[in-house]
Amino acid sequence: MHIDLTKKIALVTGGGSGIGKGCALALAEAGTLVIVNDINPEAGHDAVIELKKQNLSAEFIEADVADDKSVQILASTVRSRYGKLDVLVNNAGFNLFKNLRETEPTEWDRIMNVDLRGLYLITRAMLPLLDTAGESSIINIASVHAKLTISNIAAYAAAKGGVVALTRSLCQELGPKGIRVNSVSPGFVHTPLLERWLASEPDAAATLKKINGYHPIGRIGTVADIGHLVRFLASNKSSFITGTDITIDGGLTSRLMH
Repeated sequence: MHIDLTKKIALVTGGGSGIGKGCALALAEAGTLVIVNDINPEAGHDAVIELKKQNLSAEFIEADVADDKSVQILASTVRSRYGKLDVLVNNAGFNLFKNLRETEPTEWDRIMNVDLRGLYLITRAMLPLLDTAGESSIINIASVHAKLTISNIAAYAAAKGGVVALTRSLCQELGPKGIRVNSVSPGFVHTPLLERWLASEPDAAATLKKINGYHPIGRIGTVADIGHLVRFLASNKSSFITGTDITIDGGLTSRLMH
């Protein structure tokens, strides 16, 4: 399926690494001018340099999605440079592996501020630009933890559950304006975060082999897998898809027991 997003403007939050970086690449390959947003300027600039080396269109704008003032400056910058926004990928977020007793209120708030409130702040600030573009698309990166989860990850699971619920509500609110809203729920994906976790395991190779075995197709996901789905949802090929959460996990959650 050929997807042409030429002349489209996309913003990817948390686009400096991992899934966000994969989404930025997939969109840029389809002709989109991608605005890579990240709180880490080094990662953001490096991602843009990589894209430009492939003759793809991209720029970096630093902002903290959890800070309203920073988000407003980001929106103002996008408005002044481009005047519209066709695609918004709300990807910025992070995880916390702690049980509820050990999770401090400040840690809970930080997860919620970035993973859920940040999505609210960015989306709210970008709505006028999405309205201007017409037939625009919002893609929220959630997680399989929104529906099926494990112990010791309560804050993250709660935040991602909120992302899916917010997606469904925004679909109702923004559909009449021509804005589609969907969420994507990845399972295990090969990212720097996963690499760091594997490195903390006594036998990284054995752990990875075990995880791969959880998947009917025999492997975990790649950032390209997620990027390809996001590119489809950003295009008019998915014009009748909205208010939907799409699980992309290689069959991980189809299993009764692991």
